[in-house]
Amino acid sequence: MSVTQPPKDTPFGLEPNVAAGLAYLFCLLGGIVMLVGGGTNKFVKWAAAQSITIWALYFILSFVLTFVHLYLLWPILWVLALVIWVWTTVTGFQGKEVRVPGVASLTESIFKSVLA
Repeated sequence: MSVTQPPKDTPFGLEPNVAAGLAYLFCLLGGIVMLVGGGTNKFVKWAAAQSITIWALYFILSFVLTFVHLYLLWPILWVLALVIWVWTTVTGFQGKEVRVPGVASLTESIFKSVLA
């Protein structure tokens, strides 16, 4: 007789901290996969939604800086993105919810129906 584990409320049956960490680790793609991968865990959904918002903003700002020819700001944006990426990934794997200042309120307004 085989014993099966009850299904978890996280995508793909992962532990919540692993799912959140992977959402941040794999940036935009990781956020999308964890958000649509199923599960109802609010911690994982928040991490996935915030990851999508962070990296969408990064791509938009990169395009704007290139379009406006502000190449001197590229290194600042790159270092800021690297710091945010490491910070969110580490805290996600630790199982702690992180709210990036400025991005958190935007995430809440964009993903209001998903996070409710």
